[in-house]
Amino acid sequence: MLWTVLRSAALTLLLYLAVYLPAFAVVFGLHLSMTVMVPTLMAISLVMTCVLMAIAIHRGWLSAEAFGWQWPAWRYLLYALLWGVVLSPLIVLIEIHLADTGMLGGLNLAPWQLYLCFLVGAPIQEEAVFRGLLQSALARSLASGAISAALAGVASSLAIGVLFGAVHLRVAPVVVAAGAMVLGVLTGELKRRSGSLLPGMLCHALFNLGGMLLSGG
Repeated sequence: MLWTVLRSAALTLLLYLAVYLPAFAVVFGLHLSMTVMVPTLMAISLVMTCVLMAIAIHRGWLSAEAFGWQWPAWRYLLYALLWGVVLSPLIVLIEIHLADTGMLGGLNLAPWQLYLCFLVGAPIQEEAVFRGLLQSALARSLASGAISAALAGVASSLAIGVLFGAVHLRVAPVVVAAGAMVLGVLTGELKRRSGSLLPGMLCHALFNLGGMLLSGG
């Protein structure tokens, strides 16, 4: 079991690097401004994610449905809507109270850019990367060893949620990263239970909307 966990963790790390290293190489190599850097990072990482998914599908390792590219049962969209509306204001207000900042962290973008990036771009890109590619691949890898599929699914949902929060530490205070972790675990469970990325994308967009409105975005 230990070997399965270590192998799966290494695979997750390699996939994460394969997605983001090309994106960061481009934006830093071209010395892009903040206005251009954020959408460029999102676009390149999303393209890399789709390429890796296409390779896995072509090789028969995972299907498009396993990655979450399918329509969910309507009740999961309702759950996503309810969780997004209820939890988003609560978490954002806690972040602002404890860290004196919200999810935007002083990001200097025009209002239309903020809404385009964080209501459309980020929910699609981050859910595709973390819940679509990384969570699905980790669950598949764990289940290929001495771990049941059910346990592998739960473990991968929690692990990628923690990773999602951890990567936000480089751009946000600890309390904001903790809020991202809560969001990551929640959308991970939505993906695991529904088999679709769409509920997580909806919930993610609502979280971001709450953060932007309450942070004065």
